[in-house]
Amino acid sequence: MQRSSEEQFKHLLFGACALILFLSPVAVDAQLVAARSPITVSEARNLPQNSWVVLSGNIINALPGGINYTFRDSSGDITVEIDRRVWRGMSVGVSDPVEICGELRMNRGQISINVRAITGNGRSTNRNGQPITLTAPVTVTEARNLPHDSWVILVGNIINALPGGSQYTFRDASGEIIIEINQAVWRGLYIGPEDRVEINGEVHANRGMSQVEVRVIRRFP
Repeated sequence: MQRSSEEQFKHLLFGACALILFLSPVAVDAQLVAARSPITVSEARNLPQNSWVVLSGNIINALPGGINYTFRDSSGDITVEIDRRVWRGMSVGVSDPVEICGELRMNRGQISINVRAITGNGRSTNRNGQPITLTAPVTVTEARNLPHDSWVILVGNIINALPGGSQYTFRDASGEIIIEINQAVWRGLYIGPEDRVEINGEVHANRGMSQVEVRVIRRFP
């Protein structure tokens, strides 16, 4: 029996992945989580590796190596990794409250967070043309005008899969843009072109062309 075009799209897009649960910040049966709002350090420690977490608290010190820090909230401490480019011109002190977003990592029993975006009350040294971190959705048209490596939030639909296995066309009311979603980023999510989604990721600008490397994707109910 021949599949409909929508069924073919869904199969091409995600194969036989199971549906992820976004109902709670706490994992159920080891299913991956993509948190929408802040959870505690204690809750994050109980999630499976590669879950997407949002935490609010303070960065209390820098650790050896240049990119590792101790993050603290009322429930405890956790090591976070923040690459230099992720700061996007922001600097914070131990008393500055921040919100971090990133993937949960586990290595030899040690749990840490690979931070992809950080916002808060710190000081910004951004200059024109330097990457920025957005905290609210923008349009595809606006995203195209952002500096390389800016953190962006988009809301719309993934309308088709492109050759290569990890690139897709994303569309909102203002236009279309190519997005890249690695397999691990799906976290079991299964969607079709009719599903409205929110994507968060970095803008990559190269030779006048912009696309978004997606770090987290969530489907609207």
